[in-house]
Amino acid sequence: MSVIILTKVTFMYSEVEDRILMSAMPKGEPPVAFWLTQRLCRRLVLAITDYLERSASSSALVDIGLHLSCQQRDAEWQHQPSEPVSNRIGSLLVLPEKVVLSCSAQSALLLFPLADGQEAQLQMNMQELRQWLAIVYRQFQKASWTKEFWPEWFTKSELGRN
Repeated sequence: MSVIILTKVTFMYSEVEDRILMSAMPKGEPPVAFWLTQRLCRRLVLAITDYLERSASSSALVDIGLHLSCQQRDAEWQHQPSEPVSNRIGSLLVLPEKVVLSCSAQSALLLFPLADGQEAQLQMNMQELRQWLAIVYRQFQKASWTKEFWPEWFTKSELGRN
């Protein structure tokens, strides 16, 4: 099986497609464009937020939702914008049917199955995963997609953003 390691991603909502375009820069390869549907994003967001909730340390001193919200906001404040990934003519276009999420205490791995037994992998530490989640949320806002399934601890952290 051939593995494409993704090193950087950029998001853009396309109103015409009604999809999120995740442009990805693979290591040593031309950019890859992933068209993410609302249904796929919803499933992925639910899996990620569920993992974050299950892995949060419970403490009698701090409400778990407040703790998760603070972690989310901290990750977003530390996000450093960079040059966007731009797709070129001939870039691989992918409409993933599924994404496999694998998480540990230190990192998360998103596996995008591709044609011919290939897969693309996006590895992130927990801070990067939270930043990725915030970017997806902003795409949901741009798309005017329903946000009712996003957890309260996530949407409450939205109130303090500049």
